[in-house]
Amino acid sequence: MARSHIGGLRMAISTHTEPVSTSTMTVTVRIPHRTDSDLATAAEDRLLRSEYVADASIDELHGLNPQLSATVITVGVTIRWARRPPDDVETRLTDVPGVESIDTER
Repeated sequence: MARSHIGGLRMAISTHTEPVSTSTMTVTVRIPHRTDSDLATAAEDRLLRSEYVADASIDELHGLNPQLSATVITVGVTIRWARRPPDDVETRLTDVPGVESIDTER
């Protein structure tokens, strides 16, 4: 808590932040072979392209499917939302290039 002095009056100033909202889900992401990072980091980077996602961390690897020009991985992920997650979170995240499917039941 900070204190402010205005015109002889002392008043306490506090900042209130909303609690951080997190979700866990299973996500399938297509990672091009030309990426410079490991698959988990590349998947996290893809998820961070959404305006709603503040942070994403891979918790578990569920599947790995190498293909001709990309590798498709299915991972368990924890997402910290930048703001209140939308009701249509699956649609918003699958709009991100490379994100193929979302399963919020994890």
